[in-house]
Amino acid sequence: MQHLEDTSTPFAVALAIGAYSLCSASLLLLNKMSLEFLRVPSAVSLMQIVFAAVVVFFMKITGLAKVDSLEMDKVKAYGVYIFAFVAAIYCNMKALAASNVETVIVFRACTPIAVCIIEYAFMNRQWPELRSQLSLLGVAMGAVLYCMTDSQFALNGVAAYYWVTMYFVLITFEMTYGKMLTSNVKMETVWGPVYYCNLLTVVPMFLLGNMAGDFDGVGAKFAEVPVMGAWLILFSCVVGTLIGYTGWMCRGMVSATTYTLVGVINKFLTILLNVFLWDKHASPFGLVCVCVCLLVGVCYQQAPKRSADALPFSNPSSATSTPRKSDAASRSTSQTELST
Repeated sequence: MQHLEDTSTPFAVALAIGAYSLCSASLLLLNKMSLEFLRVPSAVSLMQIVFAAVVVFFMKITGLAKVDSLEMDKVKAYGVYIFAFVAAIYCNMKALAASNVETVIVFRACTPIAVCIIEYAFMNRQWPELRSQLSLLGVAMGAVLYCMTDSQFALNGVAAYYWVTMYFVLITFEMTYGKMLTSNVKMETVWGPVYYCNLLTVVPMFLLGNMAGDFDGVGAKFAEVPVMGAWLILFSCVVGTLIGYTGWMCRGMVSATTYTLVGVINKFLTILLNVFLWDKHASPFGLVCVCVCLLVGVCYQQAPKRSADALPFSNPSSATSTPRKSDAASRSTSQTELST
C-alpha cells in the first residue's frame, strides 16, 4: 500500500481512476433513487458506512481478503483523517445553508490548486509544468463561469464566508493528509484503510445526523420503504463499499493533487448526469463550461516526485532512502492518469 505510486503501471493507474469515477457516478444515481424512497440522507449514508465496515470485517474473519487489524497507532492516525472528513461534511452543510450549492462547487473546484501548493512545499513533489498549471486554473475558472451563468453565485453575510472557507480548508487538509496516510502508515492491502475509515466514521456520522434531527421518526419512515426501495438502498451500500476500495486504491497510486482533481471532475460528471437524467436543466453556455472543465482537467499531467533534500521547507537531514521512480518514469505514468 505504501509504494503503490512507485510500482503501479500506467494501465493500472488509468484503471483505478476509471473504476473510482464509475463508482462515484453510480453512487450518485443510486443515492438519488434511494432518497426517493427514504428521504433521510444521514440514514442512507450511515447504512452505507455500517454495511462497508461489516462486509470488510466479514472478509477479514473468513479469510476472503487480507485486512489489517486495528492497532492504536493506526487508529490515531486515521482518527485525524476521520475528524477532518466529518468536519468537512458539517461545514458543507452549514455552507449550503448560508449560501448555495454553486458557491460550494466553486470553492471545491479551487482545492486542487491549494493541494498542489502544499505538495510542492511540504510533500516531496515538483512544481507542475505549464500545461498542468493551466489545467488547474481552467477547471477553477470553468466552475466559476458555470455557477455564475446557471445560478446565483451567492455569499450571504460573514457566516457564509466562514463556513465555505472552513470547508475549503478541511477538504484541502483531508486530501493532503489522506495521501500522507497511504505513504507513511503501513497497510498490507487497500482493504485496511477501507476498514479503518468506515469503522471509525460510524459514531461521528450518527452523532452528526442526530444533531441535524435526521433520525426523528426514522423508524416509521423505514417501515414505509417498499421492496424496490430496499433493494436500491442495499445496492447503494454495495457500491459505497466499492467506492471506498477504489478511492483508496486511486489515492495510493497518484499524487494528492491528481486525486483531488479527479474528485472535482467527478463532481462535474454528476452535473451532466443531473442534466440528462433529471429535471436539472443547464443553459447551453453552462453545459459548455462543464465540458471545458472536463476537457482541461483531463489535460493535467501529474508532477513527479523529487529528492527530499530539495524540499523548500524541509530539513535535508530528514531525507529518506525510499526507492523512487525516476522523473521520466513518473511523468510517463502520469500521462495516462486522467485519460479515463
